[in-house]
Amino acid sequence: MNIVDLETRLDQQLQRPRVTNLGTVRQAATAWSQAVWSVAESAGPPTLTASEIEHAFAIARRPVFVFGVHRSGTTLVRDLLDHHPALSVLPAEGTMLTNFAWHLKRLEPDGWLRFLGCEWLRRLANPINQHPYWLLGRSSAEGSPYVEFARALLAWWPLVETRLGPRTTSWPLVAIALAYAHCTTGFRTAHPVERWVEKTPTNERFLARLMAEFPEARLLHVVRHPFAVYASSLQAVRNSGHPSSDESRILRQMRLSYREAASRSARPASDSYLLVRYEDLLEDTAGSVRRMASFLGIQPLPVMMQPTANGIPTPSNSSFDSNKVAGKLNRRPADGVFNALTRRDHERLSAMLADDAEKLGYPLTPLSALRRQLWQIRIHAGWMADRFGTRWVRFFSPRRRP
Repeated sequence: MNIVDLETRLDQQLQRPRVTNLGTVRQAATAWSQAVWSVAESAGPPTLTASEIEHAFAIARRPVFVFGVHRSGTTLVRDLLDHHPALSVLPAEGTMLTNFAWHLKRLEPDGWLRFLGCEWLRRLANPINQHPYWLLGRSSAEGSPYVEFARALLAWWPLVETRLGPRTTSWPLVAIALAYAHCTTGFRTAHPVERWVEKTPTNERFLARLMAEFPEARLLHVVRHPFAVYASSLQAVRNSGHPSSDESRILRQMRLSYREAASRSARPASDSYLLVRYEDLLEDTAGSVRRMASFLGIQPLPVMMQPTANGIPTPSNSSFDSNKVAGKLNRRPADGVFNALTRRDHERLSAMLADDAEKLGYPLTPLSALRRQLWQIRIHAGWMADRFGTRWVRFFSPRRRP
């Protein structure tokens, strides 16, 4: 089948408003992405001018990393930045250090390009298993924007590997970012793009590495009330059918994120790090947008008030909103979320986060020292069991192929 037919078949599997047949979608997406990549390889990379290359690498040195624990509001922050003309914003999670680095270790280096290329083709077609899909538009008999993305990646990959590979572990993500910018904004010297943006939850684990490799980077750390984060995370775990041991992993990730935020917030203001409270973003969106724009050195344009992905309005920022309206912020208080948590949930959160959360403006009911220590021991034991299980599965899992 040709690309258009395979694309049509994949689109028929992309349920609205949300995908639930993940296995079927993955199978159709794999067939489509492999066909797109083969066509791109046959066509070959486009020719890059010296001015394009110079401009692209000036941008490559100036990333914006959006991070925070899962369900904290990182997607909303990224989507508010999305359509600003000074930014090229990847519309799907980068996950270079949190996910792809492990997969690349299991592949021969000459297989990295095809693996990541096909993976990102699938992400551009279906970034988060819900509308909007097909972020680069649709293919036709006249041409395919996804083939053009793959061709751009073929052009930028060897350049980025040569210039950044020896000293930058995230260089494959930079190649992806430049290929995406090449297809959406271009690198003409008169174009206003100044930075590229990617968001990856839990990237706070790698801040030292990211700042060492990208000294001109800007860090946007998103935090949210622990009750809302935990309730939303538990709902996601239950909906996915994952084991309850995931709760310990969620709590440990939250502890690391809030501790990092509390520690950095206690330091003098930094030109490279900005803490963004989700509640402030909803209560005073205009003020928060101005603050982020000032931090990034860009104009606070009206487009930053509407969440989009490559200019397409995105769904509600609330996972508990049953009446989602694309491109609109849900500012209603999540009272039901708070009430859904049990006393056990409250104690677990307090045991892990009370000190750091209070410093960030989220006071939690404190526990006695003994009860707090007992909860911490139980949660740590659960996390260790989950970590061992994950590594066991990874060890025996087959190598992923594009």
